[in-house]
Amino acid sequence: MLEQLYNYLISNEEKIFSWYKSKVKSLEESSIPLPIYSSFDIRDSGYKASIVDSNIYPAGFNNLDLGSRQFASTKFLEYLSSISQSKDILIIPENHTRNVYYFEHIKVLLKILKTAGFNTNIGYIEEGNNPVPFTGLENAGNDINPEKIFRNNGKACTESFNDGIIILNNDLSVSCPKILEDISQPVLPSIFLGWYQRKKSSHFQYFNNLITELAILTSFDPWFLGAYYTSVDNINFKEKESLNIVADAVDMVIERISLKYEEYDIRDDPLVFVKNNSGTYGLGIISVSSGEDVKNLNSKNRKKMIFGKGRSRIDSVLIQEGIYTKYVENCNPAEPVIYNVGGEPVGGFMRVNTLQTAKKNLNTRGMSFKKIVENKQTQPIVHKNGKFSLYSLLTRIADLAIAYEHKQNLVN
Repeated sequence: MLEQLYNYLISNEEKIFSWYKSKVKSLEESSIPLPIYSSFDIRDSGYKASIVDSNIYPAGFNNLDLGSRQFASTKFLEYLSSISQSKDILIIPENHTRNVYYFEHIKVLLKILKTAGFNTNIGYIEEGNNPVPFTGLENAGNDINPEKIFRNNGKACTESFNDGIIILNNDLSVSCPKILEDISQPVLPSIFLGWYQRKKSSHFQYFNNLITELAILTSFDPWFLGAYYTSVDNINFKEKESLNIVADAVDMVIERISLKYEEYDIRDDPLVFVKNNSGTYGLGIISVSSGEDVKNLNSKNRKKMIFGKGRSRIDSVLIQEGIYTKYVENCNPAEPVIYNVGGEPVGGFMRVNTLQTAKKNLNTRGMSFKKIVENKQTQPIVHKNGKFSLYSLLTRIADLAIAYEHKQNLVN
């Protein structure tokens, strides 16, 4: 089914890109840029494919191959030159992480930007008596030197950075740092896209609306490129009443999926992911096949759904259609992860998990990263040839959805 849709959309490629460019132009007229960078988890079952997670603060540039890193440098230069003439950049990473892989990601991001001709520095926002980023990591001082950020004449500065572009690689899970409010420098991504106020349900509402608009334009069933979802607010997984409310919502989404499976004679068992509506890093996620599964959650899974990153309490959940993955690496399930810079795919990799199955969340313990599979949907991204693919289309639409989130959050 997906192969047929792919061939059909290729015949409508000119119409699709005209529609996409009109969306970008409309956003530009409202002074809303596409995100500087982003990453997307894609699930492709063979009969449907969609974005299942959109990350505005990607943390895996170290998993991209050398060609993709070089292409990312080119795209960063194009994007940042359209924002500012400054060649000075301050990166603000996650505070207090001891994750060695995140440390490698920051080093690669620094190199990508330096290759593009930018002078890059690392800054950290002091939070009480907590240590600075990367403290305790072996040889950290040989690669980066994080400096404390302070305010000076309406600007965020460090000892080595006086003015220029600020790039956030901190997802602002808990709150927006006051030191970044109302400063004169461009901050990318916008502080209004931090998890302290962003919700996955809002993102997927924009994403699904755009998919539906495209489907009406080109005449296909939007379900093939979208995913059913709903959200539930004001919940607490410690309370039975909350479990019952979430269970009812799960059954509603399962019923919608079941009707589609029946329509297209799909034999898989419907499932959904229940996710923290304002979080990342694969925290606060469970998969279930019915409302009864929610009501009967064991103590371990209940605890998973109480706190997200930074011990922020989970009080809202996204209930999202689960999509099986068709990809397998050495008998283990895998999924493509695509990286965009300035709205354009620059590369990707496969997330493989030795401890999960094709219907489970792969962004969890047991995962590793491999070279991206080359097929019709990834070759345009691998070879940077600009040809049409479903995956590049999906990531471009998801970047549009992020921009619409930004626009809406500015109003609120």
